[in-house]
Amino acid sequence: MTADKGILGRYARVLDAVAESPDGLAFAEIVRKTGLPQGTAHRLIGALLRVGYIEASQNRKIYVLGHRLLRLLHLRSPRETVVELSRPVLKGLVERFAETAFVAKLEGAEVESVAMVLPEAERHSYVQPGRVMPLHAAASAKAIFAFQDKELLARALQRPLTAFTPKSTTSKKKVLAELAQVRKTGYAACLDELDPGVSSYACPIHVPGGVFYSVGLVGVSQRLDQVPTAAIVAALRDAADALRDRLSGRAPAP
Repeated sequence: MTADKGILGRYARVLDAVAESPDGLAFAEIVRKTGLPQGTAHRLIGALLRVGYIEASQNRKIYVLGHRLLRLLHLRSPRETVVELSRPVLKGLVERFAETAFVAKLEGAEVESVAMVLPEAERHSYVQPGRVMPLHAAASAKAIFAFQDKELLARALQRPLTAFTPKSTTSKKKVLAELAQVRKTGYAACLDELDPGVSSYACPIHVPGGVFYSVGLVGVSQRLDQVPTAAIVAALRDAADALRDRLSGRAPAP
């Protein structure tokens, strides 16, 4: 192909070869698949390693796609694809708890809800696709921002911390402490902090490249209070694992 004759084309050949091999490729396999001279392949691999587009798997000389490239791929995933892949898992949560289940996604320095499934008896939704979920008052946003780098977190915290209800946290110090707790426990909660009388729980979805999604359950506080928190969190963790596989291409779409 003409595009393969330039330097960018040669980089693309290396990335294509690695991307087609989920378990990674050794140097000799990259040379064989790309048809590049060993010296050229060595230089290209070194450059891709430096910018984080590929990385050595588990400190071995097996090369896989890097976190930086995977981050770009997930951040640009079409919303329709996320909705389609998420729906079966969200339906399972709804069937178990009879509450609204949803997935949120990092969009720039904000978190937005992108997919949701309501129980049949529910007429009012507390989560709408495209709704921005505030960092300090939404479980879904807390579950994602707890695993972002300091620079992105600082950008997000530049926005005013609005007191949506008397229980909303408006102190940046307290928000950071809560995010640290989310990293420790693996889940986030929003108890009457965003909408009065409404609670939600969310777990991060750890995909290759980082945390860009969360899965949550939301409903009237009086109802959710009747369900043990441990049961909700366990179910959300299982859902997060299932969604990780679906969003990473490890499980077939429905």
